[in-house]
Amino acid sequence: MAGLIRFVLIVILIYLVFILIMRYIMPFVLRLFVRRMADKTRKQYEQQAKGSEKKKGEVTIDYAPKTNKKIDKDTGDYVPYEEIDD
Repeated sequence: MAGLIRFVLIVILIYLVFILIMRYIMPFVLRLFVRRMADKTRKQYEQQAKGSEKKKGEVTIDYAPKTNKKIDKDTGDYVPYEEIDD
């Protein structure tokens, strides 16, 4: 019986410690994580903005023109078929 009471007290103690961690420490950890991600995003944006600065007279092409693919009539084999009604 004493072992059962000891086990229940240990479980309650672990539960209370878990609640304290979730209530006080997790918001701090999440804030830290969000700040790091925001800093990383800001740095990426700044690097991208630096790379997109254009000098006077510089020309850039932001798209690839469509290419017209021509298929020759002689390419491939013609396979005749018949529809069969069931």
